[in-house]
Amino acid sequence: MTRITAHERVTASYMTWMSVRDVALLNEEQDIDFLVQKLSADVETLKLIRTTRYLGPREHVAKAGNLHLAWIYKDGNVNDQKRFENMLRISPYCFDVLLELIKDHTIFSNNSNNPQTPIEQQLAVTLYRLGRYGNGASIEDIARIAGCSEGSVENFTNRVFTAIEALHDLFVRPLTTAEKEVEKDWVEQNVGFGGLWREGWIMYDGTIVPLYAKPALNGQGYYTRKSNYGLNVQIGNAPSNLRIVDYSIGHTGSAHDQLAFEGTAAYKYPNWLFFGREFGWFDSAYTLTGRSIPIIKEPAALEPDNMAFNKTCSHLRVRSEHCMGAWKGRFQALRELRVNINSNSDHEEALRWIMVGIILHNMVIDIEGGDAGAAFHEPTEPDTEAGRAKRLELIQELAAYRATLSHHE
Repeated sequence: MTRITAHERVTASYMTWMSVRDVALLNEEQDIDFLVQKLSADVETLKLIRTTRYLGPREHVAKAGNLHLAWIYKDGNVNDQKRFENMLRISPYCFDVLLELIKDHTIFSNNSNNPQTPIEQQLAVTLYRLGRYGNGASIEDIARIAGCSEGSVENFTNRVFTAIEALHDLFVRPLTTAEKEVEKDWVEQNVGFGGLWREGWIMYDGTIVPLYAKPALNGQGYYTRKSNYGLNVQIGNAPSNLRIVDYSIGHTGSAHDQLAFEGTAAYKYPNWLFFGREFGWFDSAYTLTGRSIPIIKEPAALEPDNMAFNKTCSHLRVRSEHCMGAWKGRFQALRELRVNINSNSDHEEALRWIMVGIILHNMVIDIEGGDAGAAFHEPTEPDTEAGRAKRLELIQELAAYRATLSHHE
C-alpha cells in the first residue's frame, strides 16, 4: 500500500470540507464578489498547506542513544575492537580507511552556515544500519540507537551511499593476470591436479535478497520460489578470498537465474573477462558454453564419471555459498531489506543497498586480505558445443587422475 504523506492527508481533508461546504451553500444566493473571495481563500489555504513544512506542533523527542560506545571501543583493547566490529560491521582500521576515502566527497558539502553532522557519525549510523535486519533495522530503532531523528538516519544513509558508490570501480574490478594465477593455483590445490580444471578460476551463483514486505509496484514479479518477495542477484566470486569480481542486479525474485545472469560481464563480454581457455563454474540451472561449465543434470549425472565430475565440481563451487554467507553475514540488512518498493525509484533505491554491500565486501578483502569477507566486445551467442567438449575433457582428466590414484593403491 502506497504511503500517504501528512501534506496529502491534510489537503484531501480540506478539499472534502470544501465540497461539503459548497453543497450546503447551493440554495443560498452568492454574489460574484463572495465567490471570488471564497475561491481566493481556498487557493491560499491549499498553497499554505503545501508550503508549510510542519503541519502540527513540534514535540521535543528525548534523544540519548548509545552509538557513542563505538568510539570508546575503537580505541580500546582487542576485545573492545571486536565489539566495535560487531556494531559497525567493519574493523576500526577499515573504518578509518573508508572515512579517509569518502570524507572529501561533495555530498558532504552543503554550502550553508549550518554544518552537517560530522562525517564519521554519518558513516557510523549507516554502517550500523547495514548490519541490522528484522525489527532491529527499523528507522525508529536505528534513530534511538544513534540518538538522532528518523529523518537524519535516512539523510545520513543517502549521503554515505552516494560517497561509497563513487568507490565502485576502485574495489569492483576484473582480476589481474597475477591474481588469476592465485585463483588457478587454489583450484589446482583443491582438485589435486591441474590441466584444464585450473582454468576455472571463478564461481557463479544466484542469491535472493529478501524484502521485508510485498512491493506495491508489480508485487507478484518479486515473488520467489522460496515463497517470499525479493531481488535476484548474480554473483561471480574468486574462490581463494571470496572477492566479488562480477555481478548482476536489477532482476526481481521471479526471474530465472539464467536470465538474471545475462546482465553479468561474463555473459555480455566473455572474451573481456576470460582469456585463452578460462571459464567459470556454475550450477545446473545455467546454460553450457565455452565460458560457463555447469554441473551435469540427471539422467546423465547418474553415470559414474559424471557423478565424480559433479562431486568434484561441487567441492569447488561451495565457495559461492561461502561468499554469499560472508557477504550477508557481515551486512545483515541484505538478509531482509527494509525498503518499500512503491515506484521505479524505490526499486533503484533497493539496488543501492546491494551495490554498496558488494563494494564494502571487496573493500574489507582488499584492506584485511584473506576471507575477510579496456575494449569491449559485442555479446556472443552461447557456444554449447564448445562447452560440451570442454566439460568432456574435464571429465576425462578427472577419470585419468582417479585411475592413477587407484593404480598407486
